[in-house]
Amino acid sequence: MASSGAMVLAMMGLLAALVCPAAAAAAGFISMPTDNVGDHSYGVHATFCPNLEKIVLDKVAEARRWDIGVVAGLLRIFFHDCFPNGCDASLLLEPSHLYSSERARERPQNQGLHQGALDLIQRIRDAVRDAKCTEVSCADITMLATRQAIKLSGGPDYGVQLGRKDSIDPARIDQVNQFLPAPDAKIWKLIEVFQSRGFDRTDLAALSGAHTIGKTSCPNLASRTGDAAWFVEAIKMNCPGSWDKKQVLDVDTPDDFDHKYYKNIVDGKGVLSTDMELLNDPFIKDLVHKWATDKNFFFWKFGEAMAKMARLPVGGPSEYRENCFKRNSMRETVNLTAEGFAASA
Repeated sequence: MASSGAMVLAMMGLLAALVCPAAAAAAGFISMPTDNVGDHSYGVHATFCPNLEKIVLDKVAEARRWDIGVVAGLLRIFFHDCFPNGCDASLLLEPSHLYSSERARERPQNQGLHQGALDLIQRIRDAVRDAKCTEVSCADITMLATRQAIKLSGGPDYGVQLGRKDSIDPARIDQVNQFLPAPDAKIWKLIEVFQSRGFDRTDLAALSGAHTIGKTSCPNLASRTGDAAWFVEAIKMNCPGSWDKKQVLDVDTPDDFDHKYYKNIVDGKGVLSTDMELLNDPFIKDLVHKWATDKNFFFWKFGEAMAKMARLPVGGPSEYRENCFKRNSMRETVNLTAEGFAASA
């Protein structure tokens, strides 16, 4: 992951114009370098699961053909899992009497996770186990699926180090509340939260670019104001305040992961308040204007930020979950070895 910036430059097409799934599949799956960094490596699964990348690619391409929403769904799952507590698949765990009473999946920040994307992760898990690849975690699968979905949508190649295990505990409410900003957060709060996780202003601006694809729940627009009153009025009229109703995040190219998101912000057409807040910091505002006309620059920095997020440290007892949504039996998790504690990348 430390060399992810160089890898991003090699592909540069992050979340740009959607490509035909069949054509994208024909182009081949993302190849990975083999150098090791820390306790994780890019090629850790290459020996005992050589078909892992292709299994993931095939399943993601199939799902995306039927439902373009899985791309943004995977991105949101990746961010909401990794940003608060590192990439440990803790967000995937369904609440159970075996765990603490905390129900992070039910917090407002995590409501409306894309069911198709969640089901896709489990389908990949099943296919990987059918291929006798037992030591592949749901956390690694989520990262690989997200990366392939981005590339299939026209995005760049960026590296993710693999070799994680899955947390045996669900995501904690305090971390969700602390590290997943509200849709009406001010720029100072966004900067503060990202800095607390080791991300700078460039990372914040780049990761916000994920809003170039996907939809948001209509109640998230309640606090949206701005100079382009006509635009604010238009999206609110088209978006009743129900959690079941959605509004596209990029009103120009909603199904393409491109750099139009930044042009929309410059034009006053950012959908969320947090999108428009990017203009309230001079350094980030300058990036927004640059990326509005320079797709490759945005793709490069987005890939670096995604790779950086995948390196966030994790910790605590862990396992290779057979079902991504459920902890393995108590018998299997009681005698965890030191290797069972997810190490920091």
